[in-house]
Amino acid sequence: MKAKTYLLLLLGVFGIAAASVFTRLADAPPIIITSLRMLAATCLLLPFAAKPVYLAIKRLSRRNLLLIILAGFLVGIDQLFWVSSLEYTSIASSVILVTAHPVLVAIMSYVMWREKLSPKAIGGVLSAFGGMALINLATSQVGEQAFLGNMLALAATIPTTGYLIIGRQMRSHIDFLPYITLLYGSAAITLLAGAFLSGESFSGYTSTTYLMIFLLAVVSQLVGHSCLNMALRLVSALVVSVAILGEPVGAIILGYIFLGEGLTLNEFLGGMLVLAGIFIVMLNQPRTKKMEAETPR
Repeated sequence: MKAKTYLLLLLGVFGIAAASVFTRLADAPPIIITSLRMLAATCLLLPFAAKPVYLAIKRLSRRNLLLIILAGFLVGIDQLFWVSSLEYTSIASSVILVTAHPVLVAIMSYVMWREKLSPKAIGGVLSAFGGMALINLATSQVGEQAFLGNMLALAATIPTTGYLIIGRQMRSHIDFLPYITLLYGSAAITLLAGAFLSGESFSGYTSTTYLMIFLLAVVSQLVGHSCLNMALRLVSALVVSVAILGEPVGAIILGYIFLGEGLTLNEFLGGMLVLAGIFIVMLNQPRTKKMEAETPR
């Protein structure tokens, strides 16, 4: 890989890892945090992207435009589930579980397309599930709320899988800047609609909360997620997924430095099993001819 790709992956992982700390320091309901985050990111992009977005919409087929809107909806749901999980469980448990989407992809590939899993991949799946069980055992001592947080983090892997796959397919149909603007804009509309329906207020929070939401928009969304989306255009989704495994490590370190939040033994052991399992699954996923053709050289 070129130095540019390494830099994109490094900035992307740092941005998404910092999101855990920013979210914890934002004292507002999850739907408000996520909707304002996406709205701010979209508004910051629009001065540079308005014309490219207009031209892209004119060129895109209806199917591809609907797919991008769907991807934005999935981004919104993913963010809502994950931010909600941090209300109930530890940063360590949340970020480890939310990165388990490669395991989900492997299972879905077998169920939907009968892509056989190698013995090593099956071992990776079992390792990941064993690690999840250990993490849940650790948080069960805290109470039912921690278990709910873990389930929300795991639920976030479903929309994550969907929008990563769509993003990979769209790279040859639309330029990067209009793509992320439409993606974040669709997510913002989805979340704002949810916020209005929930009746939550957008005002009355501390200046620290609004600052954290702004940092989420700039550092975590525009830098973190945008760098990873850009990397998807340069390398395979598998490489990006491997890089995302750095998020739990970074988030746990930042959580310890800024929030004093450490790891229990079960979370540490379970986390190692999950990360090892994900890594094994990704290295042993079946590769079809279509996948090979889509992988940049």
